[in-house]
Amino acid sequence: MAKITINRENFQVDERELEQGSLSIGRNQDNDLSIDDPAVSGHHAQIVTVFDSSYVEDLGSTNGTFVNGKQAKTHTLHNGDVLTMGHYQILFQSETAATAQNANATMMIGASQLEELTKKAKQKDHRKTPARKSPSAAPLRNSRRAPAVAATPPVSKPRLEVHENGEQPAPGNTELPDIDDNENILGETQPVPSSPPLHNRRKSDNSILPSLKVISLAVLVTVITFTLLMLIFK
Repeated sequence: MAKITINRENFQVDERELEQGSLSIGRNQDNDLSIDDPAVSGHHAQIVTVFDSSYVEDLGSTNGTFVNGKQAKTHTLHNGDVLTMGHYQILFQSETAATAQNANATMMIGASQLEELTKKAKQKDHRKTPARKSPSAAPLRNSRRAPAVAATPPVSKPRLEVHENGEQPAPGNTELPDIDDNENILGETQPVPSSPPLHNRRKSDNSILPSLKVISLAVLVTVITFTLLMLIFK
């Protein structure tokens, strides 16, 4: 909750709690906070509160609105800010801001207290640290031998195969069968039958006379047929 305290020349005149919304300040009577001072405009300024935040806004006053001695058009209010309007001072106080400020404050301690806290911290760490046993204190009967690692059997070399006749192949005999020997691989080759010879065409085969004869005969038959039809249906 925030509140404002109105003072004039170090004398408290009024005190208001800020509610959600705006609080108008000015010389006229229709303001939420009316200040009887010729140096204060009719509608001088307003304080707007939204949730836990408040700010002051000057409404175009003649002499202006000052925050902590500096003229400001708009200013977000913090705990302890002082607004000056004419001959009046308005102190802004916020319980939420004061609580947060106290929570963020750093506690000051002396040198003697710091030494005492350091000793207590060392004693606490010493109690939590378990005592370590030396390796020689362990009984011998509890010691276990490490399992022996099995030896890797030697890799045997490949042996030479023995031929059917019971003799090993001679190392110098490395000849391979001849691939070009067609008799051993494919057997005897058969002769490919030759294609029949091509005969030359005669000049008479390329002649167009038979075709002309067939065409002339067809035209003649068509003319005769047409003539007979004309005679029949005349």
